[in-house]
Amino acid sequence: MKVTLEKQGINVVQLGLELEPEKAIKAYEVACRQLSHKVNIPGFRRGKAPRKVIEQTLGVDYIKREALERLVPELLNKVIVDENLDVITEPEVSSYQFELGEPLTLHATLEVRPEVTLGQYQGVEAHVPQAAMPDDALDRALRSIAESKASLKEVASRPAAMGDTLVLDFECRVDDKLVEGGKAQGLILEMKEGNFLEGFCEQLVGKEPGTACQVSARFPAEYRNKELAGKQAEFTVEVKGIRERFLPDIDDELARAVGAGSLDELKTMLKARMDHEIDQENEARVQRAVVEAVIANSSVEIPDSMVDREHELLMGSVRQMVEGNGQSWADFQKEPEYEQIVAAKREEARHRVLTSLVLGAVVRAEKMTVGDEELAPYLAEVAARYNVPTERVAGRQDIRRQVAEEVLTRKVVEYLVGHASVHYHKDELPAGEGSQEEPVSAAKKD
Repeated sequence: MKVTLEKQGINVVQLGLELEPEKAIKAYEVACRQLSHKVNIPGFRRGKAPRKVIEQTLGVDYIKREALERLVPELLNKVIVDENLDVITEPEVSSYQFELGEPLTLHATLEVRPEVTLGQYQGVEAHVPQAAMPDDALDRALRSIAESKASLKEVASRPAAMGDTLVLDFECRVDDKLVEGGKAQGLILEMKEGNFLEGFCEQLVGKEPGTACQVSARFPAEYRNKELAGKQAEFTVEVKGIRERFLPDIDDELARAVGAGSLDELKTMLKARMDHEIDQENEARVQRAVVEAVIANSSVEIPDSMVDREHELLMGSVRQMVEGNGQSWADFQKEPEYEQIVAAKREEARHRVLTSLVLGAVVRAEKMTVGDEELAPYLAEVAARYNVPTERVAGRQDIRRQVAEEVLTRKVVEYLVGHASVHYHKDELPAGEGSQEEPVSAAKKD
């Protein structure tokens, strides 16, 4: 078999292949035999019809296509292995010529992983802002628990204030016409800035139950009902009742309500959880800082095709989220922020590809692999998550590949962090704002 390889662009290889006539005919004859077992030919038992009869029944071109479906992947895979090509997409066959008695010729396009020039990746220096909980973090966490157990109670007649919850009847008019669906009775509205419509709640401050008033507010320019977007609305509002929010005392009773034996036990549990979150946040910060330092020391030319594919995946996730919230994707694409999201996701895609390429280069430089014993606990975790037998998960090659990539990524990042020189400086972290960002896959095949 003759093979020619011609590099085009950053990472595209044009493959030319010529297979000897006798090997091409052999593949054709194998296809004939296999087809003879699958088709009913009058006068012959399955598998016993001669080649000429099979050709007359199915046609030579049909048999050629069957032969090529089996032969082409084998030939391409042999070239990839023999030439040590790091292919990142399925080969795309551009043309072929298959005439019996003549060499089989084939042309295909391959995308290979771009070459990464690694700089220093062992012993890099990383300067990391070290997260620490604010002094009042525990008090804020306790108050948050109390707020989650707050109750609303009807209050005696008094003026409404911000923070109250009102029971309202209203009618909404735009251009002196009652808006379709713009009438409500018994609406429960929490009085806080920006709720319902901008400035709406503030105009109800001081109103008492049983009183009616006029409220003016403007629908936002991006309001989902385009007929109302940006328009001034007039509301006739009647305050039917006022409910005040009461927080329970932060004491042993509150602690027992959330599963702790006492307030001291609850504080201990919260402190342990917050310390764990801080440790996770600092670990994530170190990982990002070290990986960014390794990337900064490396150089690689990133093909647009790789960024395009990653960008398409990211935008697919955005679309899934948008449609999951009940919004039309076509309508979302008309929103003012859509182009900003597209640009931001493209930059994210580029950085994810860059990170994947550099980490992958370190993996190959250090000859890192993942053994079955390393995969086992993660496969068991996947099986438990979906409540299926571990053997079933372990037998799925696609799942094994995905899990192996994730494990290998953790392995290479841990290796880089373990060989890095990390310098901390203080950075106070608001309670509950820990990062959950994961490194990009090092072994990703795009």
